[in-house]
Amino acid sequence: MSTRAGGPDETRVKHLELLQVTISRFGTNSFLVKGWAMAVSGGLVTVAAGGAGWAVAVIALVMTSGFWLLDTYYLEQERLFRSLYDRSLTQESDRIPVFSMDVERYAQPVSWRVVALSRTMRLFYGTFALADMAAALFLFTTS
Repeated sequence: MSTRAGGPDETRVKHLELLQVTISRFGTNSFLVKGWAMAVSGGLVTVAAGGAGWAVAVIALVMTSGFWLLDTYYLEQERLFRSLYDRSLTQESDRIPVFSMDVERYAQPVSWRVVALSRTMRLFYGTFALADMAAALFLFTTS
């Protein structure tokens, strides 16, 4: 990072602020997806148990899987932008153009499978997926 009068270059600081805002936005999106996943999964299982049948519980499982994939995307992007942020702070920052948001070129690669199967994702979405499957199986066998 170049300096002016003993301080960091103002454009580099603005670039880091832009990256922080982007990282925050992906974190917020991930949080919102988790909230929707809880509400939709719980609501559909409740409707299924109330008499709608096992097919609604299967729909809950499909919806949970969709939310899991969407959340994986947001967390993968967040990790990529965190990597770009970290690299923008190091000696490599001179190789990263100012205001670059190109995570494909300048960030460390992140595997979506690693993100999707991380401990927190497995615990959160796995619990809902198991509950949805259990409800579907129970309602199927009792119908």
